[in-house]
Amino acid sequence: MKVDRNIIEEEVVKNLKFFQISRKMHYELNLKLSEHNVPFGIVQKIFQNNDYISELELHYLIGIVGALHDANQSFSDQREYFGEREIKEANVALKEKNEDKIVLPYTINDVIEVKYDSYVTKISIKELVKMVNSQLIIYEEETQRGVTYKLNKSGGIVKAPIVNKASVKRIGNKVSANKYFEDMITLNVFSTEVDPVIYNRDSRTLTINDGAVIYILDGFHRLQGFLVGTNINPDVDFNEILSIRVYDFETAKQFFSQINTINVLNKERKKELAQERLSDKVVAELQRKSEIGEQIASGSTVSNIAGELTTFDILSWSIDQMYKMERQFDVVNVTKYLSEYFVYLVGYYPDEFSKNIDKRKNKWMSHPLMFIGYIVMSKIMQDKNIEFTDIQEYIDLLDQEELNSMLYERESLTNNKRLRNKLINYFVDLFGGDKGEQ
Repeated sequence: MKVDRNIIEEEVVKNLKFFQISRKMHYELNLKLSEHNVPFGIVQKIFQNNDYISELELHYLIGIVGALHDANQSFSDQREYFGEREIKEANVALKEKNEDKIVLPYTINDVIEVKYDSYVTKISIKELVKMVNSQLIIYEEETQRGVTYKLNKSGGIVKAPIVNKASVKRIGNKVSANKYFEDMITLNVFSTEVDPVIYNRDSRTLTINDGAVIYILDGFHRLQGFLVGTNINPDVDFNEILSIRVYDFETAKQFFSQINTINVLNKERKKELAQERLSDKVVAELQRKSEIGEQIASGSTVSNIAGELTTFDILSWSIDQMYKMERQFDVVNVTKYLSEYFVYLVGYYPDEFSKNIDKRKNKWMSHPLMFIGYIVMSKIMQDKNIEFTDIQEYIDLLDQEELNSMLYERESLTNNKRLRNKLINYFVDLFGGDKGEQ
């Protein structure tokens, strides 16, 4: 190396900015990168974070310098920075065809044409991971959730994709344990200079042409999770549904907006579907089998029209606080106990828990948050070996006025943790027992 690497890196970063002026210039650079066997994704990462260039292996740095000079003769040639042997070794390294490296043009089989700019097929997650590792799939901030700005080591501001690390970790863990259910990844293929794709209706093959850019349109976190999961467990593999769109940037942004606004699940419903806590599994079973099953709401509020009593989240949270469960065996036992408990509770007070809300005379008894108290009471009765036939005696001890002051303290407090804990304390202090994991 004829010049200090830090100086070369600074010059390369400065020169790369020249090609960010327009998409046409960016495309011209991509052509030269392709000729030097440098994956587009490497330069994309440098665009997002200039510090990334210092992590590059030397042959990639040499290849980028060559591509920059070929795209704009005013930029320094490789020979100004590197010796002949370094350049020769870099060219050999860049030309080596790694069996795990995917390059364009890339052909995909068994593809269905939905429309001229929309295709669907299936793809293994290992193949997706290969595409990512080959720097073929990039993150395009204009059609994603945007970027976050951070300070680099030099004190400059760099852009980075917005990543929910906890979400990636959860996906990675499920993938590695082979417990991830297949869903759909959406990629967009774009180019203003060449036809992005060619579809053969006879063979049902889709070829992504050299010079096109592939970026993730929907499923960025899942892709990152697949990388994590396959790194933990290299043997795991399954097929994902793959949607391939051929949109310009404006259409791609409209599509991303559409998939993130239509049928968005609320927080409570997401928890219900995920069933990540053992208490979630108990409530899911209660919904199917118990006396109040059809009256457990999925959302954050109850529907009076449907005669609902409480929510999935309130019940699950209460059970999680009061019942110690470690395995499926506990889920079965707690479900069985609570199912019988609600038979007696509703049996003794059929009008108060009726689907017809006009029959409910003591409204406080059917307040959604009262089910926190009922769960606490059930655990105390279990711990003290109290028969369900004694439920009425315990209900008679409740102070309606004091409960009303809590239940109707504000118009909507179903998600207020302070109030939830206050209700647990009230029932425990009244009946005696363990306050659970507050």
